[in-house]
Amino acid sequence: MLADADWQTILDATGPLPKRGNLVQARRRLARCLRDYRGLRRDPAKLHAALRIWRRIDKLATPLHAAVTEEWQQNRWRYDRLLDTALKRLLTTAKTITESSAMRVRMRKGKRDPARNWLFLTLLDLWVYDFGGTLTASKTSSGGPGVRFLRTAAVLVLDARKVPSVVTARRIIRAVASGKSIGIFRVTKVR
Repeated sequence: MLADADWQTILDATGPLPKRGNLVQARRRLARCLRDYRGLRRDPAKLHAALRIWRRIDKLATPLHAAVTEEWQQNRWRYDRLLDTALKRLLTTAKTITESSAMRVRMRKGKRDPARNWLFLTLLDLWVYDFGGTLTASKTSSGGPGVRFLRTAAVLVLDARKVPSVVTARRIIRAVASGKSIGIFRVTKVR
């Protein structure tokens, strides 16, 4: 849930909103977006550690399943469907987690941060479709209501050093408006 003080801060920062916005839905979706970002964000060191653990699990589970299957096939041991299902599920899970963790490690090289880029795109989607705003950024020192919204909402979940400056937020908004990619994400041009 989005705290009342945080919601009021966002409303104050953006200024008067267009009448076509749905603020009840906007608050609900904004709270979900911020919660989901916290779930996506993962410390790189923990991500590397998890990758090592799941690679080891996969390395150990594969020969274990093969050995147990061989015992069943040669009738030295009675077939156990529950054990077979559990081992197959462990193998599938280990492969899936290993591949997804490896992909997340590769995507986070240098300054690239897919979770943060997803956050920016989702916030701008909320700004347009729920708040009724437009994807424009003014040349004023505050950048206009879209820039103020993006920065104010980002402060709620990002470290202060990771919140985009007015200039960077302006670039992000202009890129999304023209259909350019933001990190690994590409959006269609907004009409």
